[in-house]
Amino acid sequence: MAAVVLADQGELVVENVGVNPTRTGFLVVLERMGAHIERVNLRDEGGEPVADLVVRPATLRGTEVSAAEIPTLVDEVPVLAVLASRASGDSVFREVGELRVKESNRLELIAANLRVVGAKAEARGNDLYVTGNARAPQGRVETASDHRLAMAFAVLGTLAGSNVQLSEKKSVAISYPNFFRDLKACFES
Repeated sequence: MAAVVLADQGELVVENVGVNPTRTGFLVVLERMGAHIERVNLRDEGGEPVADLVVRPATLRGTEVSAAEIPTLVDEVPVLAVLASRASGDSVFREVGELRVKESNRLELIAANLRVVGAKAEARGNDLYVTGNARAPQGRVETASDHRLAMAFAVLGTLAGSNVQLSEKKSVAISYPNFFRDLKACFES
């Protein structure tokens, strides 16, 4: 979905997405950044709200993600930070210190890897600051065998003119074994 937001053209339909408000922080932040995400075919399945999402490319703008929002999207901070690196302006993610104790020290690695590929990013205390730019990302990303870092930076590597190399790709099998196949399919006609 994030790769389509960054694309120049196209549309992606993601079916059967849980849209319980306690689990949609990622979508709320993306929409605040200017992403075009339409919720269609709203329905109830198993007592939970479900929808199909229609995602289209967008020009993103920086945002502040508050500490209160983090519990609803902490696992999506890596991909949101990657998207923020492509947004106009500055973004800040407040109180994301728990990222230091995930499969890797995600907080420091997100910032370091964004700098490696040409973005401006810094972890200060428990906050992450990212400044967007339009330069094509170039560089070798250290994933530390962290699936979320590998997937987030792979999305960044879909941009035209980019040259993002991942230190490894196997880690994505932890949560999304078909990730690279599905990512490639987003760009096939």
